[in-house]
Amino acid sequence: MNSESLKRLRSWFVKNAAELPWRPADLDAPRDAYAVWISETMLQQTQVSTVRDYFIRWMKRFPNIETLAKADEAEVFKYWQGLGYYSRARNILKTAKIVCDKNNESYDSAVLRQAQHTSSSTIALRDSTTTIQCEMPRTRKELEALPGIGAYTAGAILSLAYHQREAILDGNLVRIFSRLYELDFLPTDKVKERRCPIKSGMTEKSFSEIYWEYAREVADSPKAYMHNEALMELGRTVCKTKSPLCESCPLNKECRAFTDKRTAEFPPAKKRTEKNWHGTVLVIESADEKIFAVSGGQKFLDGQLSLPHFESPRGATVGLPAQAENFINADDVETVKHCGTFRHSITVHKIECDVLYIKLNKKAKIAVSITTRQNSSNNAKFEWIEKAKVFETFANSFSLKALKKTF
Repeated sequence: MNSESLKRLRSWFVKNAAELPWRPADLDAPRDAYAVWISETMLQQTQVSTVRDYFIRWMKRFPNIETLAKADEAEVFKYWQGLGYYSRARNILKTAKIVCDKNNESYDSAVLRQAQHTSSSTIALRDSTTTIQCEMPRTRKELEALPGIGAYTAGAILSLAYHQREAILDGNLVRIFSRLYELDFLPTDKVKERRCPIKSGMTEKSFSEIYWEYAREVADSPKAYMHNEALMELGRTVCKTKSPLCESCPLNKECRAFTDKRTAEFPPAKKRTEKNWHGTVLVIESADEKIFAVSGGQKFLDGQLSLPHFESPRGATVGLPAQAENFINADDVETVKHCGTFRHSITVHKIECDVLYIKLNKKAKIAVSITTRQNSSNNAKFEWIEKAKVFETFANSFSLKALKKTF
């Protein structure tokens, strides 16, 4: 992409940049690295229209990394509820704590060095009233070493927040580069020994590296931050997956796919295997109006507080399932009611679940462990939640869908 192309791209972006809660009015202004990190993580696998309100709500509760680092996982999940892919939220909290711990260590080291040259009475030692400023790292190596921060997110933080000449590569840029240069492969495709159809000398390179080289070309400029964001905006609003608006694209003059009238062929379709899963979710209520919850040892939502669930065939909803006795004793059951089914998606799983409402005649005798644990190395933990508080306690839509079918 030459200088004239980049100039047209910048001009287009200045005129067409959407107003977003994480985007300052001044497109040249450096940004808060924390806000960039949160917004870009939320935007992974999620539409901008969905992320808007989540980001605003998150920033009101966790306005900076220091506040976030003091939170617990349950509250973080509550503010992430509905975005899915909860490992992102878990990693955000882990990273916040790591970053702040490192800042604290740096502070203590500085105090120690000062103590070697100064009388103790003049040292401002850290106490409960001292505020330690936590800052996101400023190098790619440091950022990518943190939980949940990969090459793309690291590049976004360095580029948008710190205005460094760092490349980014997300799905929007992949689509643009594929069409611009008619790349008939994806970055995730397997390595093949073949010459790149566009650039000479690019032999025996992974497909990912070929895309990253184009991204680095775009970022090799003092305006890298604007080029990166402009391309993301272009991919989202113009160079769309379906029905791209090629006539209004500032890069259509150099777009090979547009010139050859082959836009629909690029990028090649990504192979995706969907897995159908049918199961049963148990809503177990004790005699004193408490709902049974489990964390760990589950097929889905492992590590999160959720309703107990297990795989089952369709139509197996009469009476008490044998798997339910991993959680309660059959002698404690007063009634069993089928409350319907719901559909849900988690990663590649297309899920359909029956909901069983089980009312107990006395407090349940909880099993010591789940004997049918799947895909989990964690021990299951059980607890009872006040019925009046279940909708505010469970932080995943999977459990909430089951509860809404029941109550």
